[in-house]
Amino acid sequence: MIEQHYYTRDRKGVFSETPGYDTVAKSSGLENEFIINTLQNLCFYEAPAQLAGEEDILKYPVALFCANTGNKMIIGQSAFVGKDYTGQRNRYFTHSYIIPEEERENYIENPEKIIYASGFIRDYDIEEGNTLEQISKIPLNSQDDCFNPIEDMFSAANMNREVFEDLIKACFKSVKYCRKIYIVLDVDYSHINSTSKGILKYLYRVLPFEVRRNLGFITYMKEPKIKDSINIIFLARGSIKRLSTEIKAGYVFDLSKEDSYLDDIDHEKHEFIEFIMDNIENIEKLKKFFYMVDGALLEDRLNICEYDGFFKEPIQEEKEASLENPTMPLVNKNSNFSFKGILKKIFAFLKNK
Repeated sequence: MIEQHYYTRDRKGVFSETPGYDTVAKSSGLENEFIINTLQNLCFYEAPAQLAGEEDILKYPVALFCANTGNKMIIGQSAFVGKDYTGQRNRYFTHSYIIPEEERENYIENPEKIIYASGFIRDYDIEEGNTLEQISKIPLNSQDDCFNPIEDMFSAANMNREVFEDLIKACFKSVKYCRKIYIVLDVDYSHINSTSKGILKYLYRVLPFEVRRNLGFITYMKEPKIKDSINIIFLARGSIKRLSTEIKAGYVFDLSKEDSYLDDIDHEKHEFIEFIMDNIENIEKLKKFFYMVDGALLEDRLNICEYDGFFKEPIQEEKEASLENPTMPLVNKNSNFSFKGILKKIFAFLKNK
């Protein structure tokens, strides 16, 4: 079952009897240590300065986020919700879903369940108690799925194939070396969520499962902040005033200026990238490929060069593996033999599809 968590400013909370921001309700299966040390650190929101004084809360961009921490996945949304109980101070509200280990893989393999998660609430009456129900599934709302084919997304985001390929490489580096990716969008606040989700849709589609297992994102942030388990940070235009040392430790894609800061991102041709870009609109083919490589014995699953090897014919075939069931592991992950022997089978599969 999926746990839930609410966080906002109120008269009191679960962990405090005084006014302020705190957990106001939670599912019974959540441990207090996990809430305090992990969940509450992901509960934050800063409204755009340009919208100061705006009373229509629906004009404020929401911040959808996903974080993989330990063996759990957290999918949440923080939103500006206007005045608090005093009627004097503005506040935000964060509603999070916590997906257990036994269900997390379903979301990894089907990222639309993450990107189009919905059902988030924006208010809660603490008089109803502080215990929330567990749920069996997260509602989905795909109304933001408005970019098909990828060229539509490129046009809306002011992006091209070269930039997108650099973004793929940056994702591998980000999860491997814990570096942040800052994407400055060239859109109005009303389009931040749909544009960021459009980029994420195609990005998740072309990333191996192991990269997805370590990836986190947030679709809106007022200015760059370092948050654990959040790799990709979407920002509004003008959010990065200067490239500080902290920002230079990551990667910057400023789509509003058509400029990037991509220290140590290579310019090499990768057979893996050629394959996924040639099949970017073929969801099933990509998914079958990722099922197969996820079952292969790789030395480093977060190194993009390891995936190039699947497109090179092996010199010596050591063992053969059946590809009749693409979800079945190709090798025993506990075995110690090289996976070169199965590359020929995969290579033939790719050529014949």
